[in-house]
Amino acid sequence: SDVCSSDLWVTFADEDNTEQRVQLVGEDQAQAGSGLINWGSPLGRALVGAAVGDEVLWKRPAGDQLIEVLRIEKDA
Repeated sequence: SDVCSSDLWVTFADEDNTEQRVQLVGEDQAQAGSGLINWGSPLGRALVGAAVGDEVLWKRPAGDQLIEVLRIEKDA
């Protein structure tokens, strides 16, 4: 089964069940407004290596949040 890695699209839900869809990319491609998240960022580090159904801790400046990986897809 797929695990989160570079160039894959990841859909996750936060503790309020708000879904977000992001793509893990290198630092030079990162554009948070477009959902392109640097894999070295706090969100990227939380997601890398996670599989669908995993709950991981997103360490945010605003406070840590537990998020659940819902889908991992290869295409936009």
